[in-house]
Amino acid sequence: MESSHISPPQRRIELNQPLVLIAAALCAGMTADRFCSPGWAPPILILSAALAAWLVCWRNRWEIAGSWFVLLAVAAFGARLHDAAWNRFAADDIAMSVGDAAQPLAIEAVTLDYPIPIPAAPQSPLQNFEQDGAVRLRLQISAVRDGRNWRPAVGKASLLVQAESLSVGAGERVRVFCQAMRIEPPANPGEFDFAAHGRADRVLVSLRTGFGECVERLETPRFSLWSLMAEIRRRVSANLAAQLSPQAAPLADALLLGNRTEVDRRLSDEFVQTGLVHLLAISGLHLGVLVGVVYGVLRLCMFSPRAIAAAVILFAVSYMLLVDMRPPVVRATVLVVVFALGMLAERRVLPWNTLAAALIVVIVWNPADLFRVGPQLSFLAVAVLIWLAPLLDYRIEDPLDRLIAESRPWPVRIMRGGLRTIGAAYLAGFAIWLVALPLIASQFHLISPAALVYSPPLMLVTSVALASGLAVSLIAPWSSWLAAPAALLCDGSLDLLAQGVAAADSLPCGSFWVSGPSLWWTYGWYLLLAVVAIAVRQFSWPLLRGGAILGGWCVVGLLASLLPGSPSSGEELRCTFVSVGHGTSVFVEFPDGSNMLYDCGRLGSPRRATESVSALLWSRGVTHLDAIVISHADGDHYNGVPGLLERFSVGQVYVSPVMFDRETEGLRFLRNSIEEADIPLAMLKAGDRLVVGENASVTVLHPTTRGVLGSDNANSLVLLIEAFGRRILLPGDLETPGMEGVLREEPIDCDLVMAPHHGSAGSDPVRFLAWSTPETVVVSGSAADRGAGLEKRVDFSGPILHTAEQGAIEVRAGRAGLAVFPYK
Repeated sequence: MESSHISPPQRRIELNQPLVLIAAALCAGMTADRFCSPGWAPPILILSAALAAWLVCWRNRWEIAGSWFVLLAVAAFGARLHDAAWNRFAADDIAMSVGDAAQPLAIEAVTLDYPIPIPAAPQSPLQNFEQDGAVRLRLQISAVRDGRNWRPAVGKASLLVQAESLSVGAGERVRVFCQAMRIEPPANPGEFDFAAHGRADRVLVSLRTGFGECVERLETPRFSLWSLMAEIRRRVSANLAAQLSPQAAPLADALLLGNRTEVDRRLSDEFVQTGLVHLLAISGLHLGVLVGVVYGVLRLCMFSPRAIAAAVILFAVSYMLLVDMRPPVVRATVLVVVFALGMLAERRVLPWNTLAAALIVVIVWNPADLFRVGPQLSFLAVAVLIWLAPLLDYRIEDPLDRLIAESRPWPVRIMRGGLRTIGAAYLAGFAIWLVALPLIASQFHLISPAALVYSPPLMLVTSVALASGLAVSLIAPWSSWLAAPAALLCDGSLDLLAQGVAAADSLPCGSFWVSGPSLWWTYGWYLLLAVVAIAVRQFSWPLLRGGAILGGWCVVGLLASLLPGSPSSGEELRCTFVSVGHGTSVFVEFPDGSNMLYDCGRLGSPRRATESVSALLWSRGVTHLDAIVISHADGDHYNGVPGLLERFSVGQVYVSPVMFDRETEGLRFLRNSIEEADIPLAMLKAGDRLVVGENASVTVLHPTTRGVLGSDNANSLVLLIEAFGRRILLPGDLETPGMEGVLREEPIDCDLVMAPHHGSAGSDPVRFLAWSTPETVVVSGSAADRGAGLEKRVDFSGPILHTAEQGAIEVRAGRAGLAVFPYK
């Protein structure tokens, strides 16, 4: 008798959360349009064909095939939405009247918000000149002047007015006389793309004017929902400023309304560097706390469940409009509304379906938000919490154990419950931190272990500040006396929050800068993470298997980072002239793998110089500088160095013998920064030679040990870099009388020369280029330096490249010759 084999029943996965697939299809279509840009016609054709195929499947009851065609149609619809939001602009958009260079413009527009004050930058010894305060005003363009006539125009723009205040309200029609230009794309590899960020909000131009009188009011505000919300924001901000201390009011404004412009720059940097910026940047956490306060108050007042649900929905939607529909708050609002409706209908709410619904709402409203880091981190954090929820839900299954637990004294029960809550908070925080780590490291180049320790307690402090700030906002318009206790509590909690962030920032190894993983590895990480998360939940994969897969991917990334940066590594020298505006920074990568940075500074903000150079270094995977050479004692050549010392390890700093001969605050700050970083400081003088491997060397041509009488420029360190028979000359800001000393030496035939002193006439470029006979000249400077026109002053047949025009300029010197690669 043959034994019959009974096969086990096949596992069937019920699809009871269809919005997850719809959201995934939408995201796929938008992603395809962003990276492939097929135009408007292919998505429409695919959408039409997919709907026709679905109709055939529906008539023939082919359910599975019909579902696939529906998802294909959704993806095509997503691609079309993204194309319309990202690529399609009207012919009369204000951007069509503006070029890349600043030009005068007269416009008429409607204000979208009240003027937001931007305080002056804090005093810094590295700042070349003092910056005054300003105000920012968002505008909806209605007309632009063309000669003497006005013609209709559309588009949004942000106007920066150099004034302490501006008496303009939201919804007013104004006439503005200003300078306008397209928002500049990044000039260096790895830099933040402000042009793409503005384009995501359909803002392509920036407007600037130096006088408040250039903004004329034409009509009184007209009522609209957006102008009403802007006026409420203004009054709430004014009430907070009146009730709270000057130190706490900007923080409360940031927490409740999302306006971070007036937060102290040092404190804002501490929030970012400690990984606690999610407490400051308005997000779903803030809405969740405020909704919880409203829910608790209504419960205490004995309102019915239906009334509470309706009030919660009304509050959530109102707050979403109040903060200008920021994506994290829109996401949280959808979640709140769905859960409240579920409570009203007495139906179970499916968390993944609800999160997918929130994603659909956010990306349909603005498809570009799918590619922004803020919304990505927001949805990622909620997804981690949903996935982790079953592990955090502590329940005693055995009835006897449950009876024993309930019979314990109430202090013991409270203590056990509190410890479980604290443990769950830290476990959830660790999971979110770990999952978001690759994205944060690749985009912000920071790893902040301090957030693991400080985030849960400071989140509680933030909740108290939000609740008391809400109370101040609601009570202060009626009675400042009644609002005083809430204001006192808000002041205290915000002060405690600031102290906690400062303590986190001072924690040893609390944060450190990294170059971050490459994009291909980051995309692969999140794809594998999604697969593992689904497999663990749906197919009962053991966590160990999922961890092994993700760990293997980490090993792949580590091995890839150890490989040579390019096929020609070791066979060429790379010299990159960083675009820093009016200033200088040159990054040299030698064939033996070592590197050197020549100067880091710019006229104006030292922070901008640090960020531009940091972005370039991180894009190359550099976290250590073997040497920094500072050419001379002008701030636009060194004021970015102290910021670099905080972000990168440095082997040696070289200066000229006369670098610190004169005492200035900036030079004292620079020297103290070098000493605090415990970096050796050495002198370079004419005749010194640094041998870098077998195929490269650096020779110092100027100055001598005693220097020359004259300005700091005259004592600039002049470096001759040689590799594979090619020569690159870096003269700093060399000018008379130091220039004469160099020109008296034997001429040097160079392949490429950086124009001294940003190409200015005072550097005698005619004689200098005749002495060095280069084939290519690079000018490191601003648009104003570009306008000065080195080409007009010298008779030079070779190319003259300018960092203000070409962005970063990379030069590769090898045995085959010298090649130049502009970034733009």
